[in-house]
Amino acid sequence: MRSLRTAAAAALAVALAAPLAAQTGQATAPFVVAINHEPDTLDPTISVNTVISRPTMENVIEPLVGVDAGGNLVPGLASWEYSDDGRVLTFTLREGVTFHNGDPLTADDVIFSHERMRERSSIYQSRLRNFDRIEKIDDLTVRLHFRTADVTFLPPRNLSIVSKTYFDRVGEEEFVTHPVGTGPYRFVSHSPAQEMILTANEDYWGGVPEIRDVRFVFASEDSTRVAMLRAGEADLILNVPFMERDRLEAEGFTTRQIAVTPTVSVQFTLNNPDVPWHDVRVRRAIAHAIDADGIVEGLFHGVPARHPRFAPGEIGYDPELTNYEYDPALAREMLAEAGYPNGFDMPLIWWHGENSGLRETAEAVSIYLQQVGISTQVSSLDVPDFIGRLRAARANPSTEDWVGITPTPMAQYFDPTIALAFTYASSSPFSQYNNARFDALVAEAVQTVDAEARAPLIVEATRILHDDVPQISLWNNMAVYAMRPGVIYEPGPRHLVRAMISDVSLSE
Repeated sequence: MRSLRTAAAAALAVALAAPLAAQTGQATAPFVVAINHEPDTLDPTISVNTVISRPTMENVIEPLVGVDAGGNLVPGLASWEYSDDGRVLTFTLREGVTFHNGDPLTADDVIFSHERMRERSSIYQSRLRNFDRIEKIDDLTVRLHFRTADVTFLPPRNLSIVSKTYFDRVGEEEFVTHPVGTGPYRFVSHSPAQEMILTANEDYWGGVPEIRDVRFVFASEDSTRVAMLRAGEADLILNVPFMERDRLEAEGFTTRQIAVTPTVSVQFTLNNPDVPWHDVRVRRAIAHAIDADGIVEGLFHGVPARHPRFAPGEIGYDPELTNYEYDPALAREMLAEAGYPNGFDMPLIWWHGENSGLRETAEAVSIYLQQVGISTQVSSLDVPDFIGRLRAARANPSTEDWVGITPTPMAQYFDPTIALAFTYASSSPFSQYNNARFDALVAEAVQTVDAEARAPLIVEATRILHDDVPQISLWNNMAVYAMRPGVIYEPGPRHLVRAMISDVSLSE
């Protein structure tokens, strides 16, 4: 049976991989999506980076909770209800849902997925700070108990649901390499560093998708994705370079842009007391030395927004908080006051492979800093290596003496308290910051269910960050999509870049 299934999948993969131009107008032509990264794993329950795994894999393996076109949480595989004190979260599963292999969705699958992610996923683990236990009420009801109220568990939709029955039947290797989910598309094949092929789930609980066959092409270079669209080799491309948006629109392509996480920032390694930027006066000087407005307007055609911390409409948005003004003369004065009248040398590392614009930002920052006497050595690291350096900066602070251009969770994140805790709380493995008052404010905000009561806590916490400058916010990301004429896709705002092909329609 397995050999027949493998042969059939291979045959379908060959058919779908045929050039798009040769299949134009044919019912069997795949819908081609060019995306800048492939998932780190085909199993979202063990992914270390949901930013790169979700755009493809959420089509196959769904989170327990859905999201609507406005970016709001809605019932998906389950509806939910909190207890009055916010400490008990009850999920009621949708009846009649089946996995792609025919296994019915039950409470056992939810518990299995939770336990697997609790053991294997560092991202999911970070959502369980106040978690106590999980219990099965019946086949369609699961209840999570927390030691204290916690508003951070639900918004990220981190609990991806996989089949316990399938795992028990096929084992770990098959489970990871041939994923089975409940989503609108079934997995067909994956060629590492090249493509992933999916086909519509005819039994999808949300209705059969309009587009039957999908081919995700992994193209890390921005210019490659844009060239594929122009050549008719792609129907939809993600993460369009900001400077290409207006040109593509002038050529007749449709573009859409939505505000999403992250906030691109200058991130300081603060645990090493022997580096110049350990002094807050140096960090403030660097903030005044960088013309971030100039970067947004001059390099990125004004596409990204720029907020000091959170954006209007988010809980804890502070209209009185302003960005540091570009003032190189003041920056030089502050550096001299801190004991660096002639500047210093500084490694500047930018985060490669996830977001467009970071290389250009790093190069611009380097030029601005040179004007105030700070000489930088610019280099890049891929995501896993950069995360390793962040962890190393906590474990061995005296060995880490670099500053980064990083995609930081801040504005447009799932919930402001999650962004603050993940990025700056002293308990976070990714934080380079330690401030007891800040930690206390965030801890209280996490346990405060009422949004009006939470907002002042978040405002005070962000004002602490603004004064201490553990990071400098440069620009807020916009996800720009481009599609050929006849393709209609309205990606939902906020949070992560998404590529839900079941939401795509064709007008031709």
